[in-house]
Amino acid sequence: MKQSRAELDARIDALAVETQRLANEDPDSDLIGAFAGVAEEIEADAGDDDHAHVWTRLQCILRDNGLIPGDDEPCQE
Repeated sequence: MKQSRAELDARIDALAVETQRLANEDPDSDLIGAFAGVAEEIEADAGDDDHAHVWTRLQCILRDNGLIPGDDEPCQE
């Protein structure tokens, strides 16, 4: 069953906190691998109307933690 946007956002928020924690505390960890496993589960639980929203938020987490290139502007939808 697909989750609501509020449920998806709560999971994405938790992933953002955990990603930042790992990036700060254990920069040598497999951060991309840990992120990808959880991100794939979240994406699978998103309905068609929420897929773009989820993808954008996940990309922001990657960018904000230096895992993909980005600019200095705040990451927003």
